[in-house]
Amino acid sequence: MKEVPSKPSRPLTAFGNSPLPKGAPPPSESGDLLQLISDAVVTFDRLGRIYQLNAAAKNLFGLAEANSEAKPLRQIFPGLSDEQIRGADSILIKNARLPVATHLTGFSSSGREVRLTLLAARVVEDDYCQLLLREVSEGDWFKEDLLQQRDILQATLANVSDAVITTNARTEVETLNAVARQILGLSTHEGLGVPVDQLFTLYDAEGQRPLPSLVMETLARGTRVQVEGQVQLYSADQPSPVIVTAQVIPLRNSANHISGSVMVLRSVNEAAGASSHLNWQVNHDVLTQLPNRHHFEAELARAVTEAASGEISHGLLYVDLYHFKLINDTCGHTAGDELLRQLAVLFGKRMRSQDVLARLGSDEFGVLLRNCTLAGTQRVADTLLRELQAFRFLWNEQQYKVGISVGAVMIDQNIDSEAQALSAANAACCAAKEAGRNRIHFYHNDNALVQRRSEMHWVVKINEALAENRLVLYRQPIVASAPLLSELPHYEVLVRMMSPEGELIPPVEFIPAAERYGLMDEIDRWVVRNLLQYMRRRRDAGLPEESYAVNLSGVSLGDESFCEFVWNELAESAVKPKLLHFEITETVAVSNLQRAVEFMELFGESGCKFFLDDFGSGLSSFAYLKDFPIDYLKIDGTFVKGMEEDSTNFAMVSTINHLAHVMGIKTVAEYVENDVLLEWLRAVGVDYVQGYGIAMPAPLPSVGALPQRS
Repeated sequence: MKEVPSKPSRPLTAFGNSPLPKGAPPPSESGDLLQLISDAVVTFDRLGRIYQLNAAAKNLFGLAEANSEAKPLRQIFPGLSDEQIRGADSILIKNARLPVATHLTGFSSSGREVRLTLLAARVVEDDYCQLLLREVSEGDWFKEDLLQQRDILQATLANVSDAVITTNARTEVETLNAVARQILGLSTHEGLGVPVDQLFTLYDAEGQRPLPSLVMETLARGTRVQVEGQVQLYSADQPSPVIVTAQVIPLRNSANHISGSVMVLRSVNEAAGASSHLNWQVNHDVLTQLPNRHHFEAELARAVTEAASGEISHGLLYVDLYHFKLINDTCGHTAGDELLRQLAVLFGKRMRSQDVLARLGSDEFGVLLRNCTLAGTQRVADTLLRELQAFRFLWNEQQYKVGISVGAVMIDQNIDSEAQALSAANAACCAAKEAGRNRIHFYHNDNALVQRRSEMHWVVKINEALAENRLVLYRQPIVASAPLLSELPHYEVLVRMMSPEGELIPPVEFIPAAERYGLMDEIDRWVVRNLLQYMRRRRDAGLPEESYAVNLSGVSLGDESFCEFVWNELAESAVKPKLLHFEITETVAVSNLQRAVEFMELFGESGCKFFLDDFGSGLSSFAYLKDFPIDYLKIDGTFVKGMEEDSTNFAMVSTINHLAHVMGIKTVAEYVENDVLLEWLRAVGVDYVQGYGIAMPAPLPSVGALPQRS
C-alpha cells in the first residue's frame, strides 16, 4: 500500500510563485486569501484526492467541505487520468506552464457540466498540487480556440512560397519568413522590431510613383487592403526592384481590437514556378513521391465516369501492409519511412504507364488499373503479393519480412461513385485480413437477386460446416487501458469457417446468410459447447484461468430452450460460471427486452458477466440502459474511430463513459487501432480497450486434442 502523505505543515493559503515562509502563523478561515479569490482553487494530494476547496470552488461544484475532503478528484473531473493528476510531474502542472490555454470539463454534484480554463497550477511541499480555475462560457471557450487557430495559421503562412511579414499595431515587424528575407536581402535576425515601411518601399508598376503604406492603411481601416495589379518593391539591400503583388490583412485579438497585420508579397517572376510546385505538393505524398489520396480520388472519379457507359472497365486494388508498425516501433520512424519508399519503388515497377499507384494512408496504397479486365486485375494483385512475399527489408544488418492484404473491385457500370469504389475495395481488404493476411479478396457488386442466391448458397455451406465440425474458434483480447496485474486475461470469442479445401472463411461471408435464414442459434450452440470444452481442457491441463465472452444472437436469446442448453453445458464441463461471459448487442437486447433481462438475471446470479455491445448505435440507448443488469458496456466503434479528430465522436465517447461509470458499469472501447487513440481513451477514463491496435484475432491456442461432440 502506498504511503499516504500527511497534511501540509502550514496551510495552503496564497496562490503565489513560492510557498509561505516557514513558521508563519496560520491565518484564520475568514482571513484565508483562498477564500477571498473569486476564481476556484482546488487542492489535491499525490493520490488524486481532494484536500481543500475554496469558497468559489465549493459553490462552483456544489460541494461542501464535509463531503469533499478526501474525495477523488475524478468526482468533479471524471475525464482525468492518473498521469494528469498525480505528482509534481503531472500533465496538468506541465500544461499550466505553457502559453496555450488548457481547458478542462468538470461536473457539479447535480450533474451540471462546467467548462473551465486552467489559469495556473503549482506544487506545494511536493505532496500537494493546487489548480486555479475559471469558469468560461461556451462562447469564450470557442473564442480561445479561434485564437489558437490563428496562431496555427500564422505558423502555416511561414512555410508557404510567398513572402509573409507580420507586424504589431505600431507597424513594427514581428516575423519574416524565409522568402521575405530573401526578397528584402535580410539575414536571419535583421528587420525585427523595425517599422515595416523602413525596410522597403512599393512603387507603381512603372516604378515612378511611391504607394502609400499598405500596413498603415490596413491598421487604420481595419480591413484587407490589396494593390491592383503588379508593383515594384525597392529595398536598400537589393540592387534592383522586385516585381510583386501585395496585400495586407488585419489581425484582431479576443476583444476584436486590431493587434497587427499580415503582409503577403508574391514575386511575379517566381509565381509560375511556385504555383507548379504547390500544385505538386497538393497532389503528392512527399515521402514516397507517389500521388496522394486527394489525387487518387480525383483519378478514380474520372475512371468511374468513363466506366458508366459499360464499354470499358478498370481495376482497383486497396493494399494494406502489416508488420509496418512493428518495424516502425522497433527500428524507429526513419526505418519506417525508408520501408515505405522501397515499397513504392517495388510496386511502381509493376505498373503500366497509364496506371496510378498512390499512397492512401500511413501504411495503405491504392492502385488504379486503367482499361483492365477482371483477369488482368487478378494478375496484377497476384504479382504484388508474390513480390512482397519475396521482399526482405534490410535495416541495421537485420532482415524484416512484411506482408499485405489486398482488396480488389472492378469499376464498371455498377459503380456509381469513387466513394463507393473505395468503400468496396476497403471492405474487400478487411475480408482479406480476416482470412489470414497475405490474401487477395475480390468484392462483387451483387444486386438483390444475386445476393439472395449467394446467401442460399451459403446456407448449404453452413449446414455442411456444422455437420462436419468445420467451424473454428478465434479470440481477441480485451485489456485494461491501464494494466491491472490482478485481473484475469479476458477474450472475446469469434468464429470462422474452414472450407473443405482448408481455406479460412471470414464471418462477413457467412454470418449474414446465417442471420437471414435462422441458423444463428445453431452456430451459437456450437460456439458455447466447443468453447466450454476448450476451457475444460485448459483446466485439466493445469493452465491458468482465462475468461471468455460469447456473442449471442437475437434468435438464441428469444429461444427458451437455450437457457437450459447453457446450464447443461456448464454442468457437464464443470467450468466456473464466472469465467463465462456473454455479449449482447444493444439492438438485440432492446428487441428482446424481457427475455434479455431474464437471461442476464438468471446467469448473472450464478457468476456470469454480461457485455452490452455496440452501445450508442440505437436511438434509444440511454433510455434502456438502466433496464439491463450488465457489467460492461462496449462503446460503439463508430464513435471511437476518429474521436481524436472529431469533436462529436469525442463528446459521445466521453458522455457514454461518464454515464456508465455513474451507474457502476465498466466501459470497453472497440476499434482501437493505434497508440494515439489509446492515449485519448486513457485520458477520457475508458476502462478497457480492444482492437487491431491492441491485438489481432487469433485461433484458440491448442491444449491437446479432445473429441468434440457433434
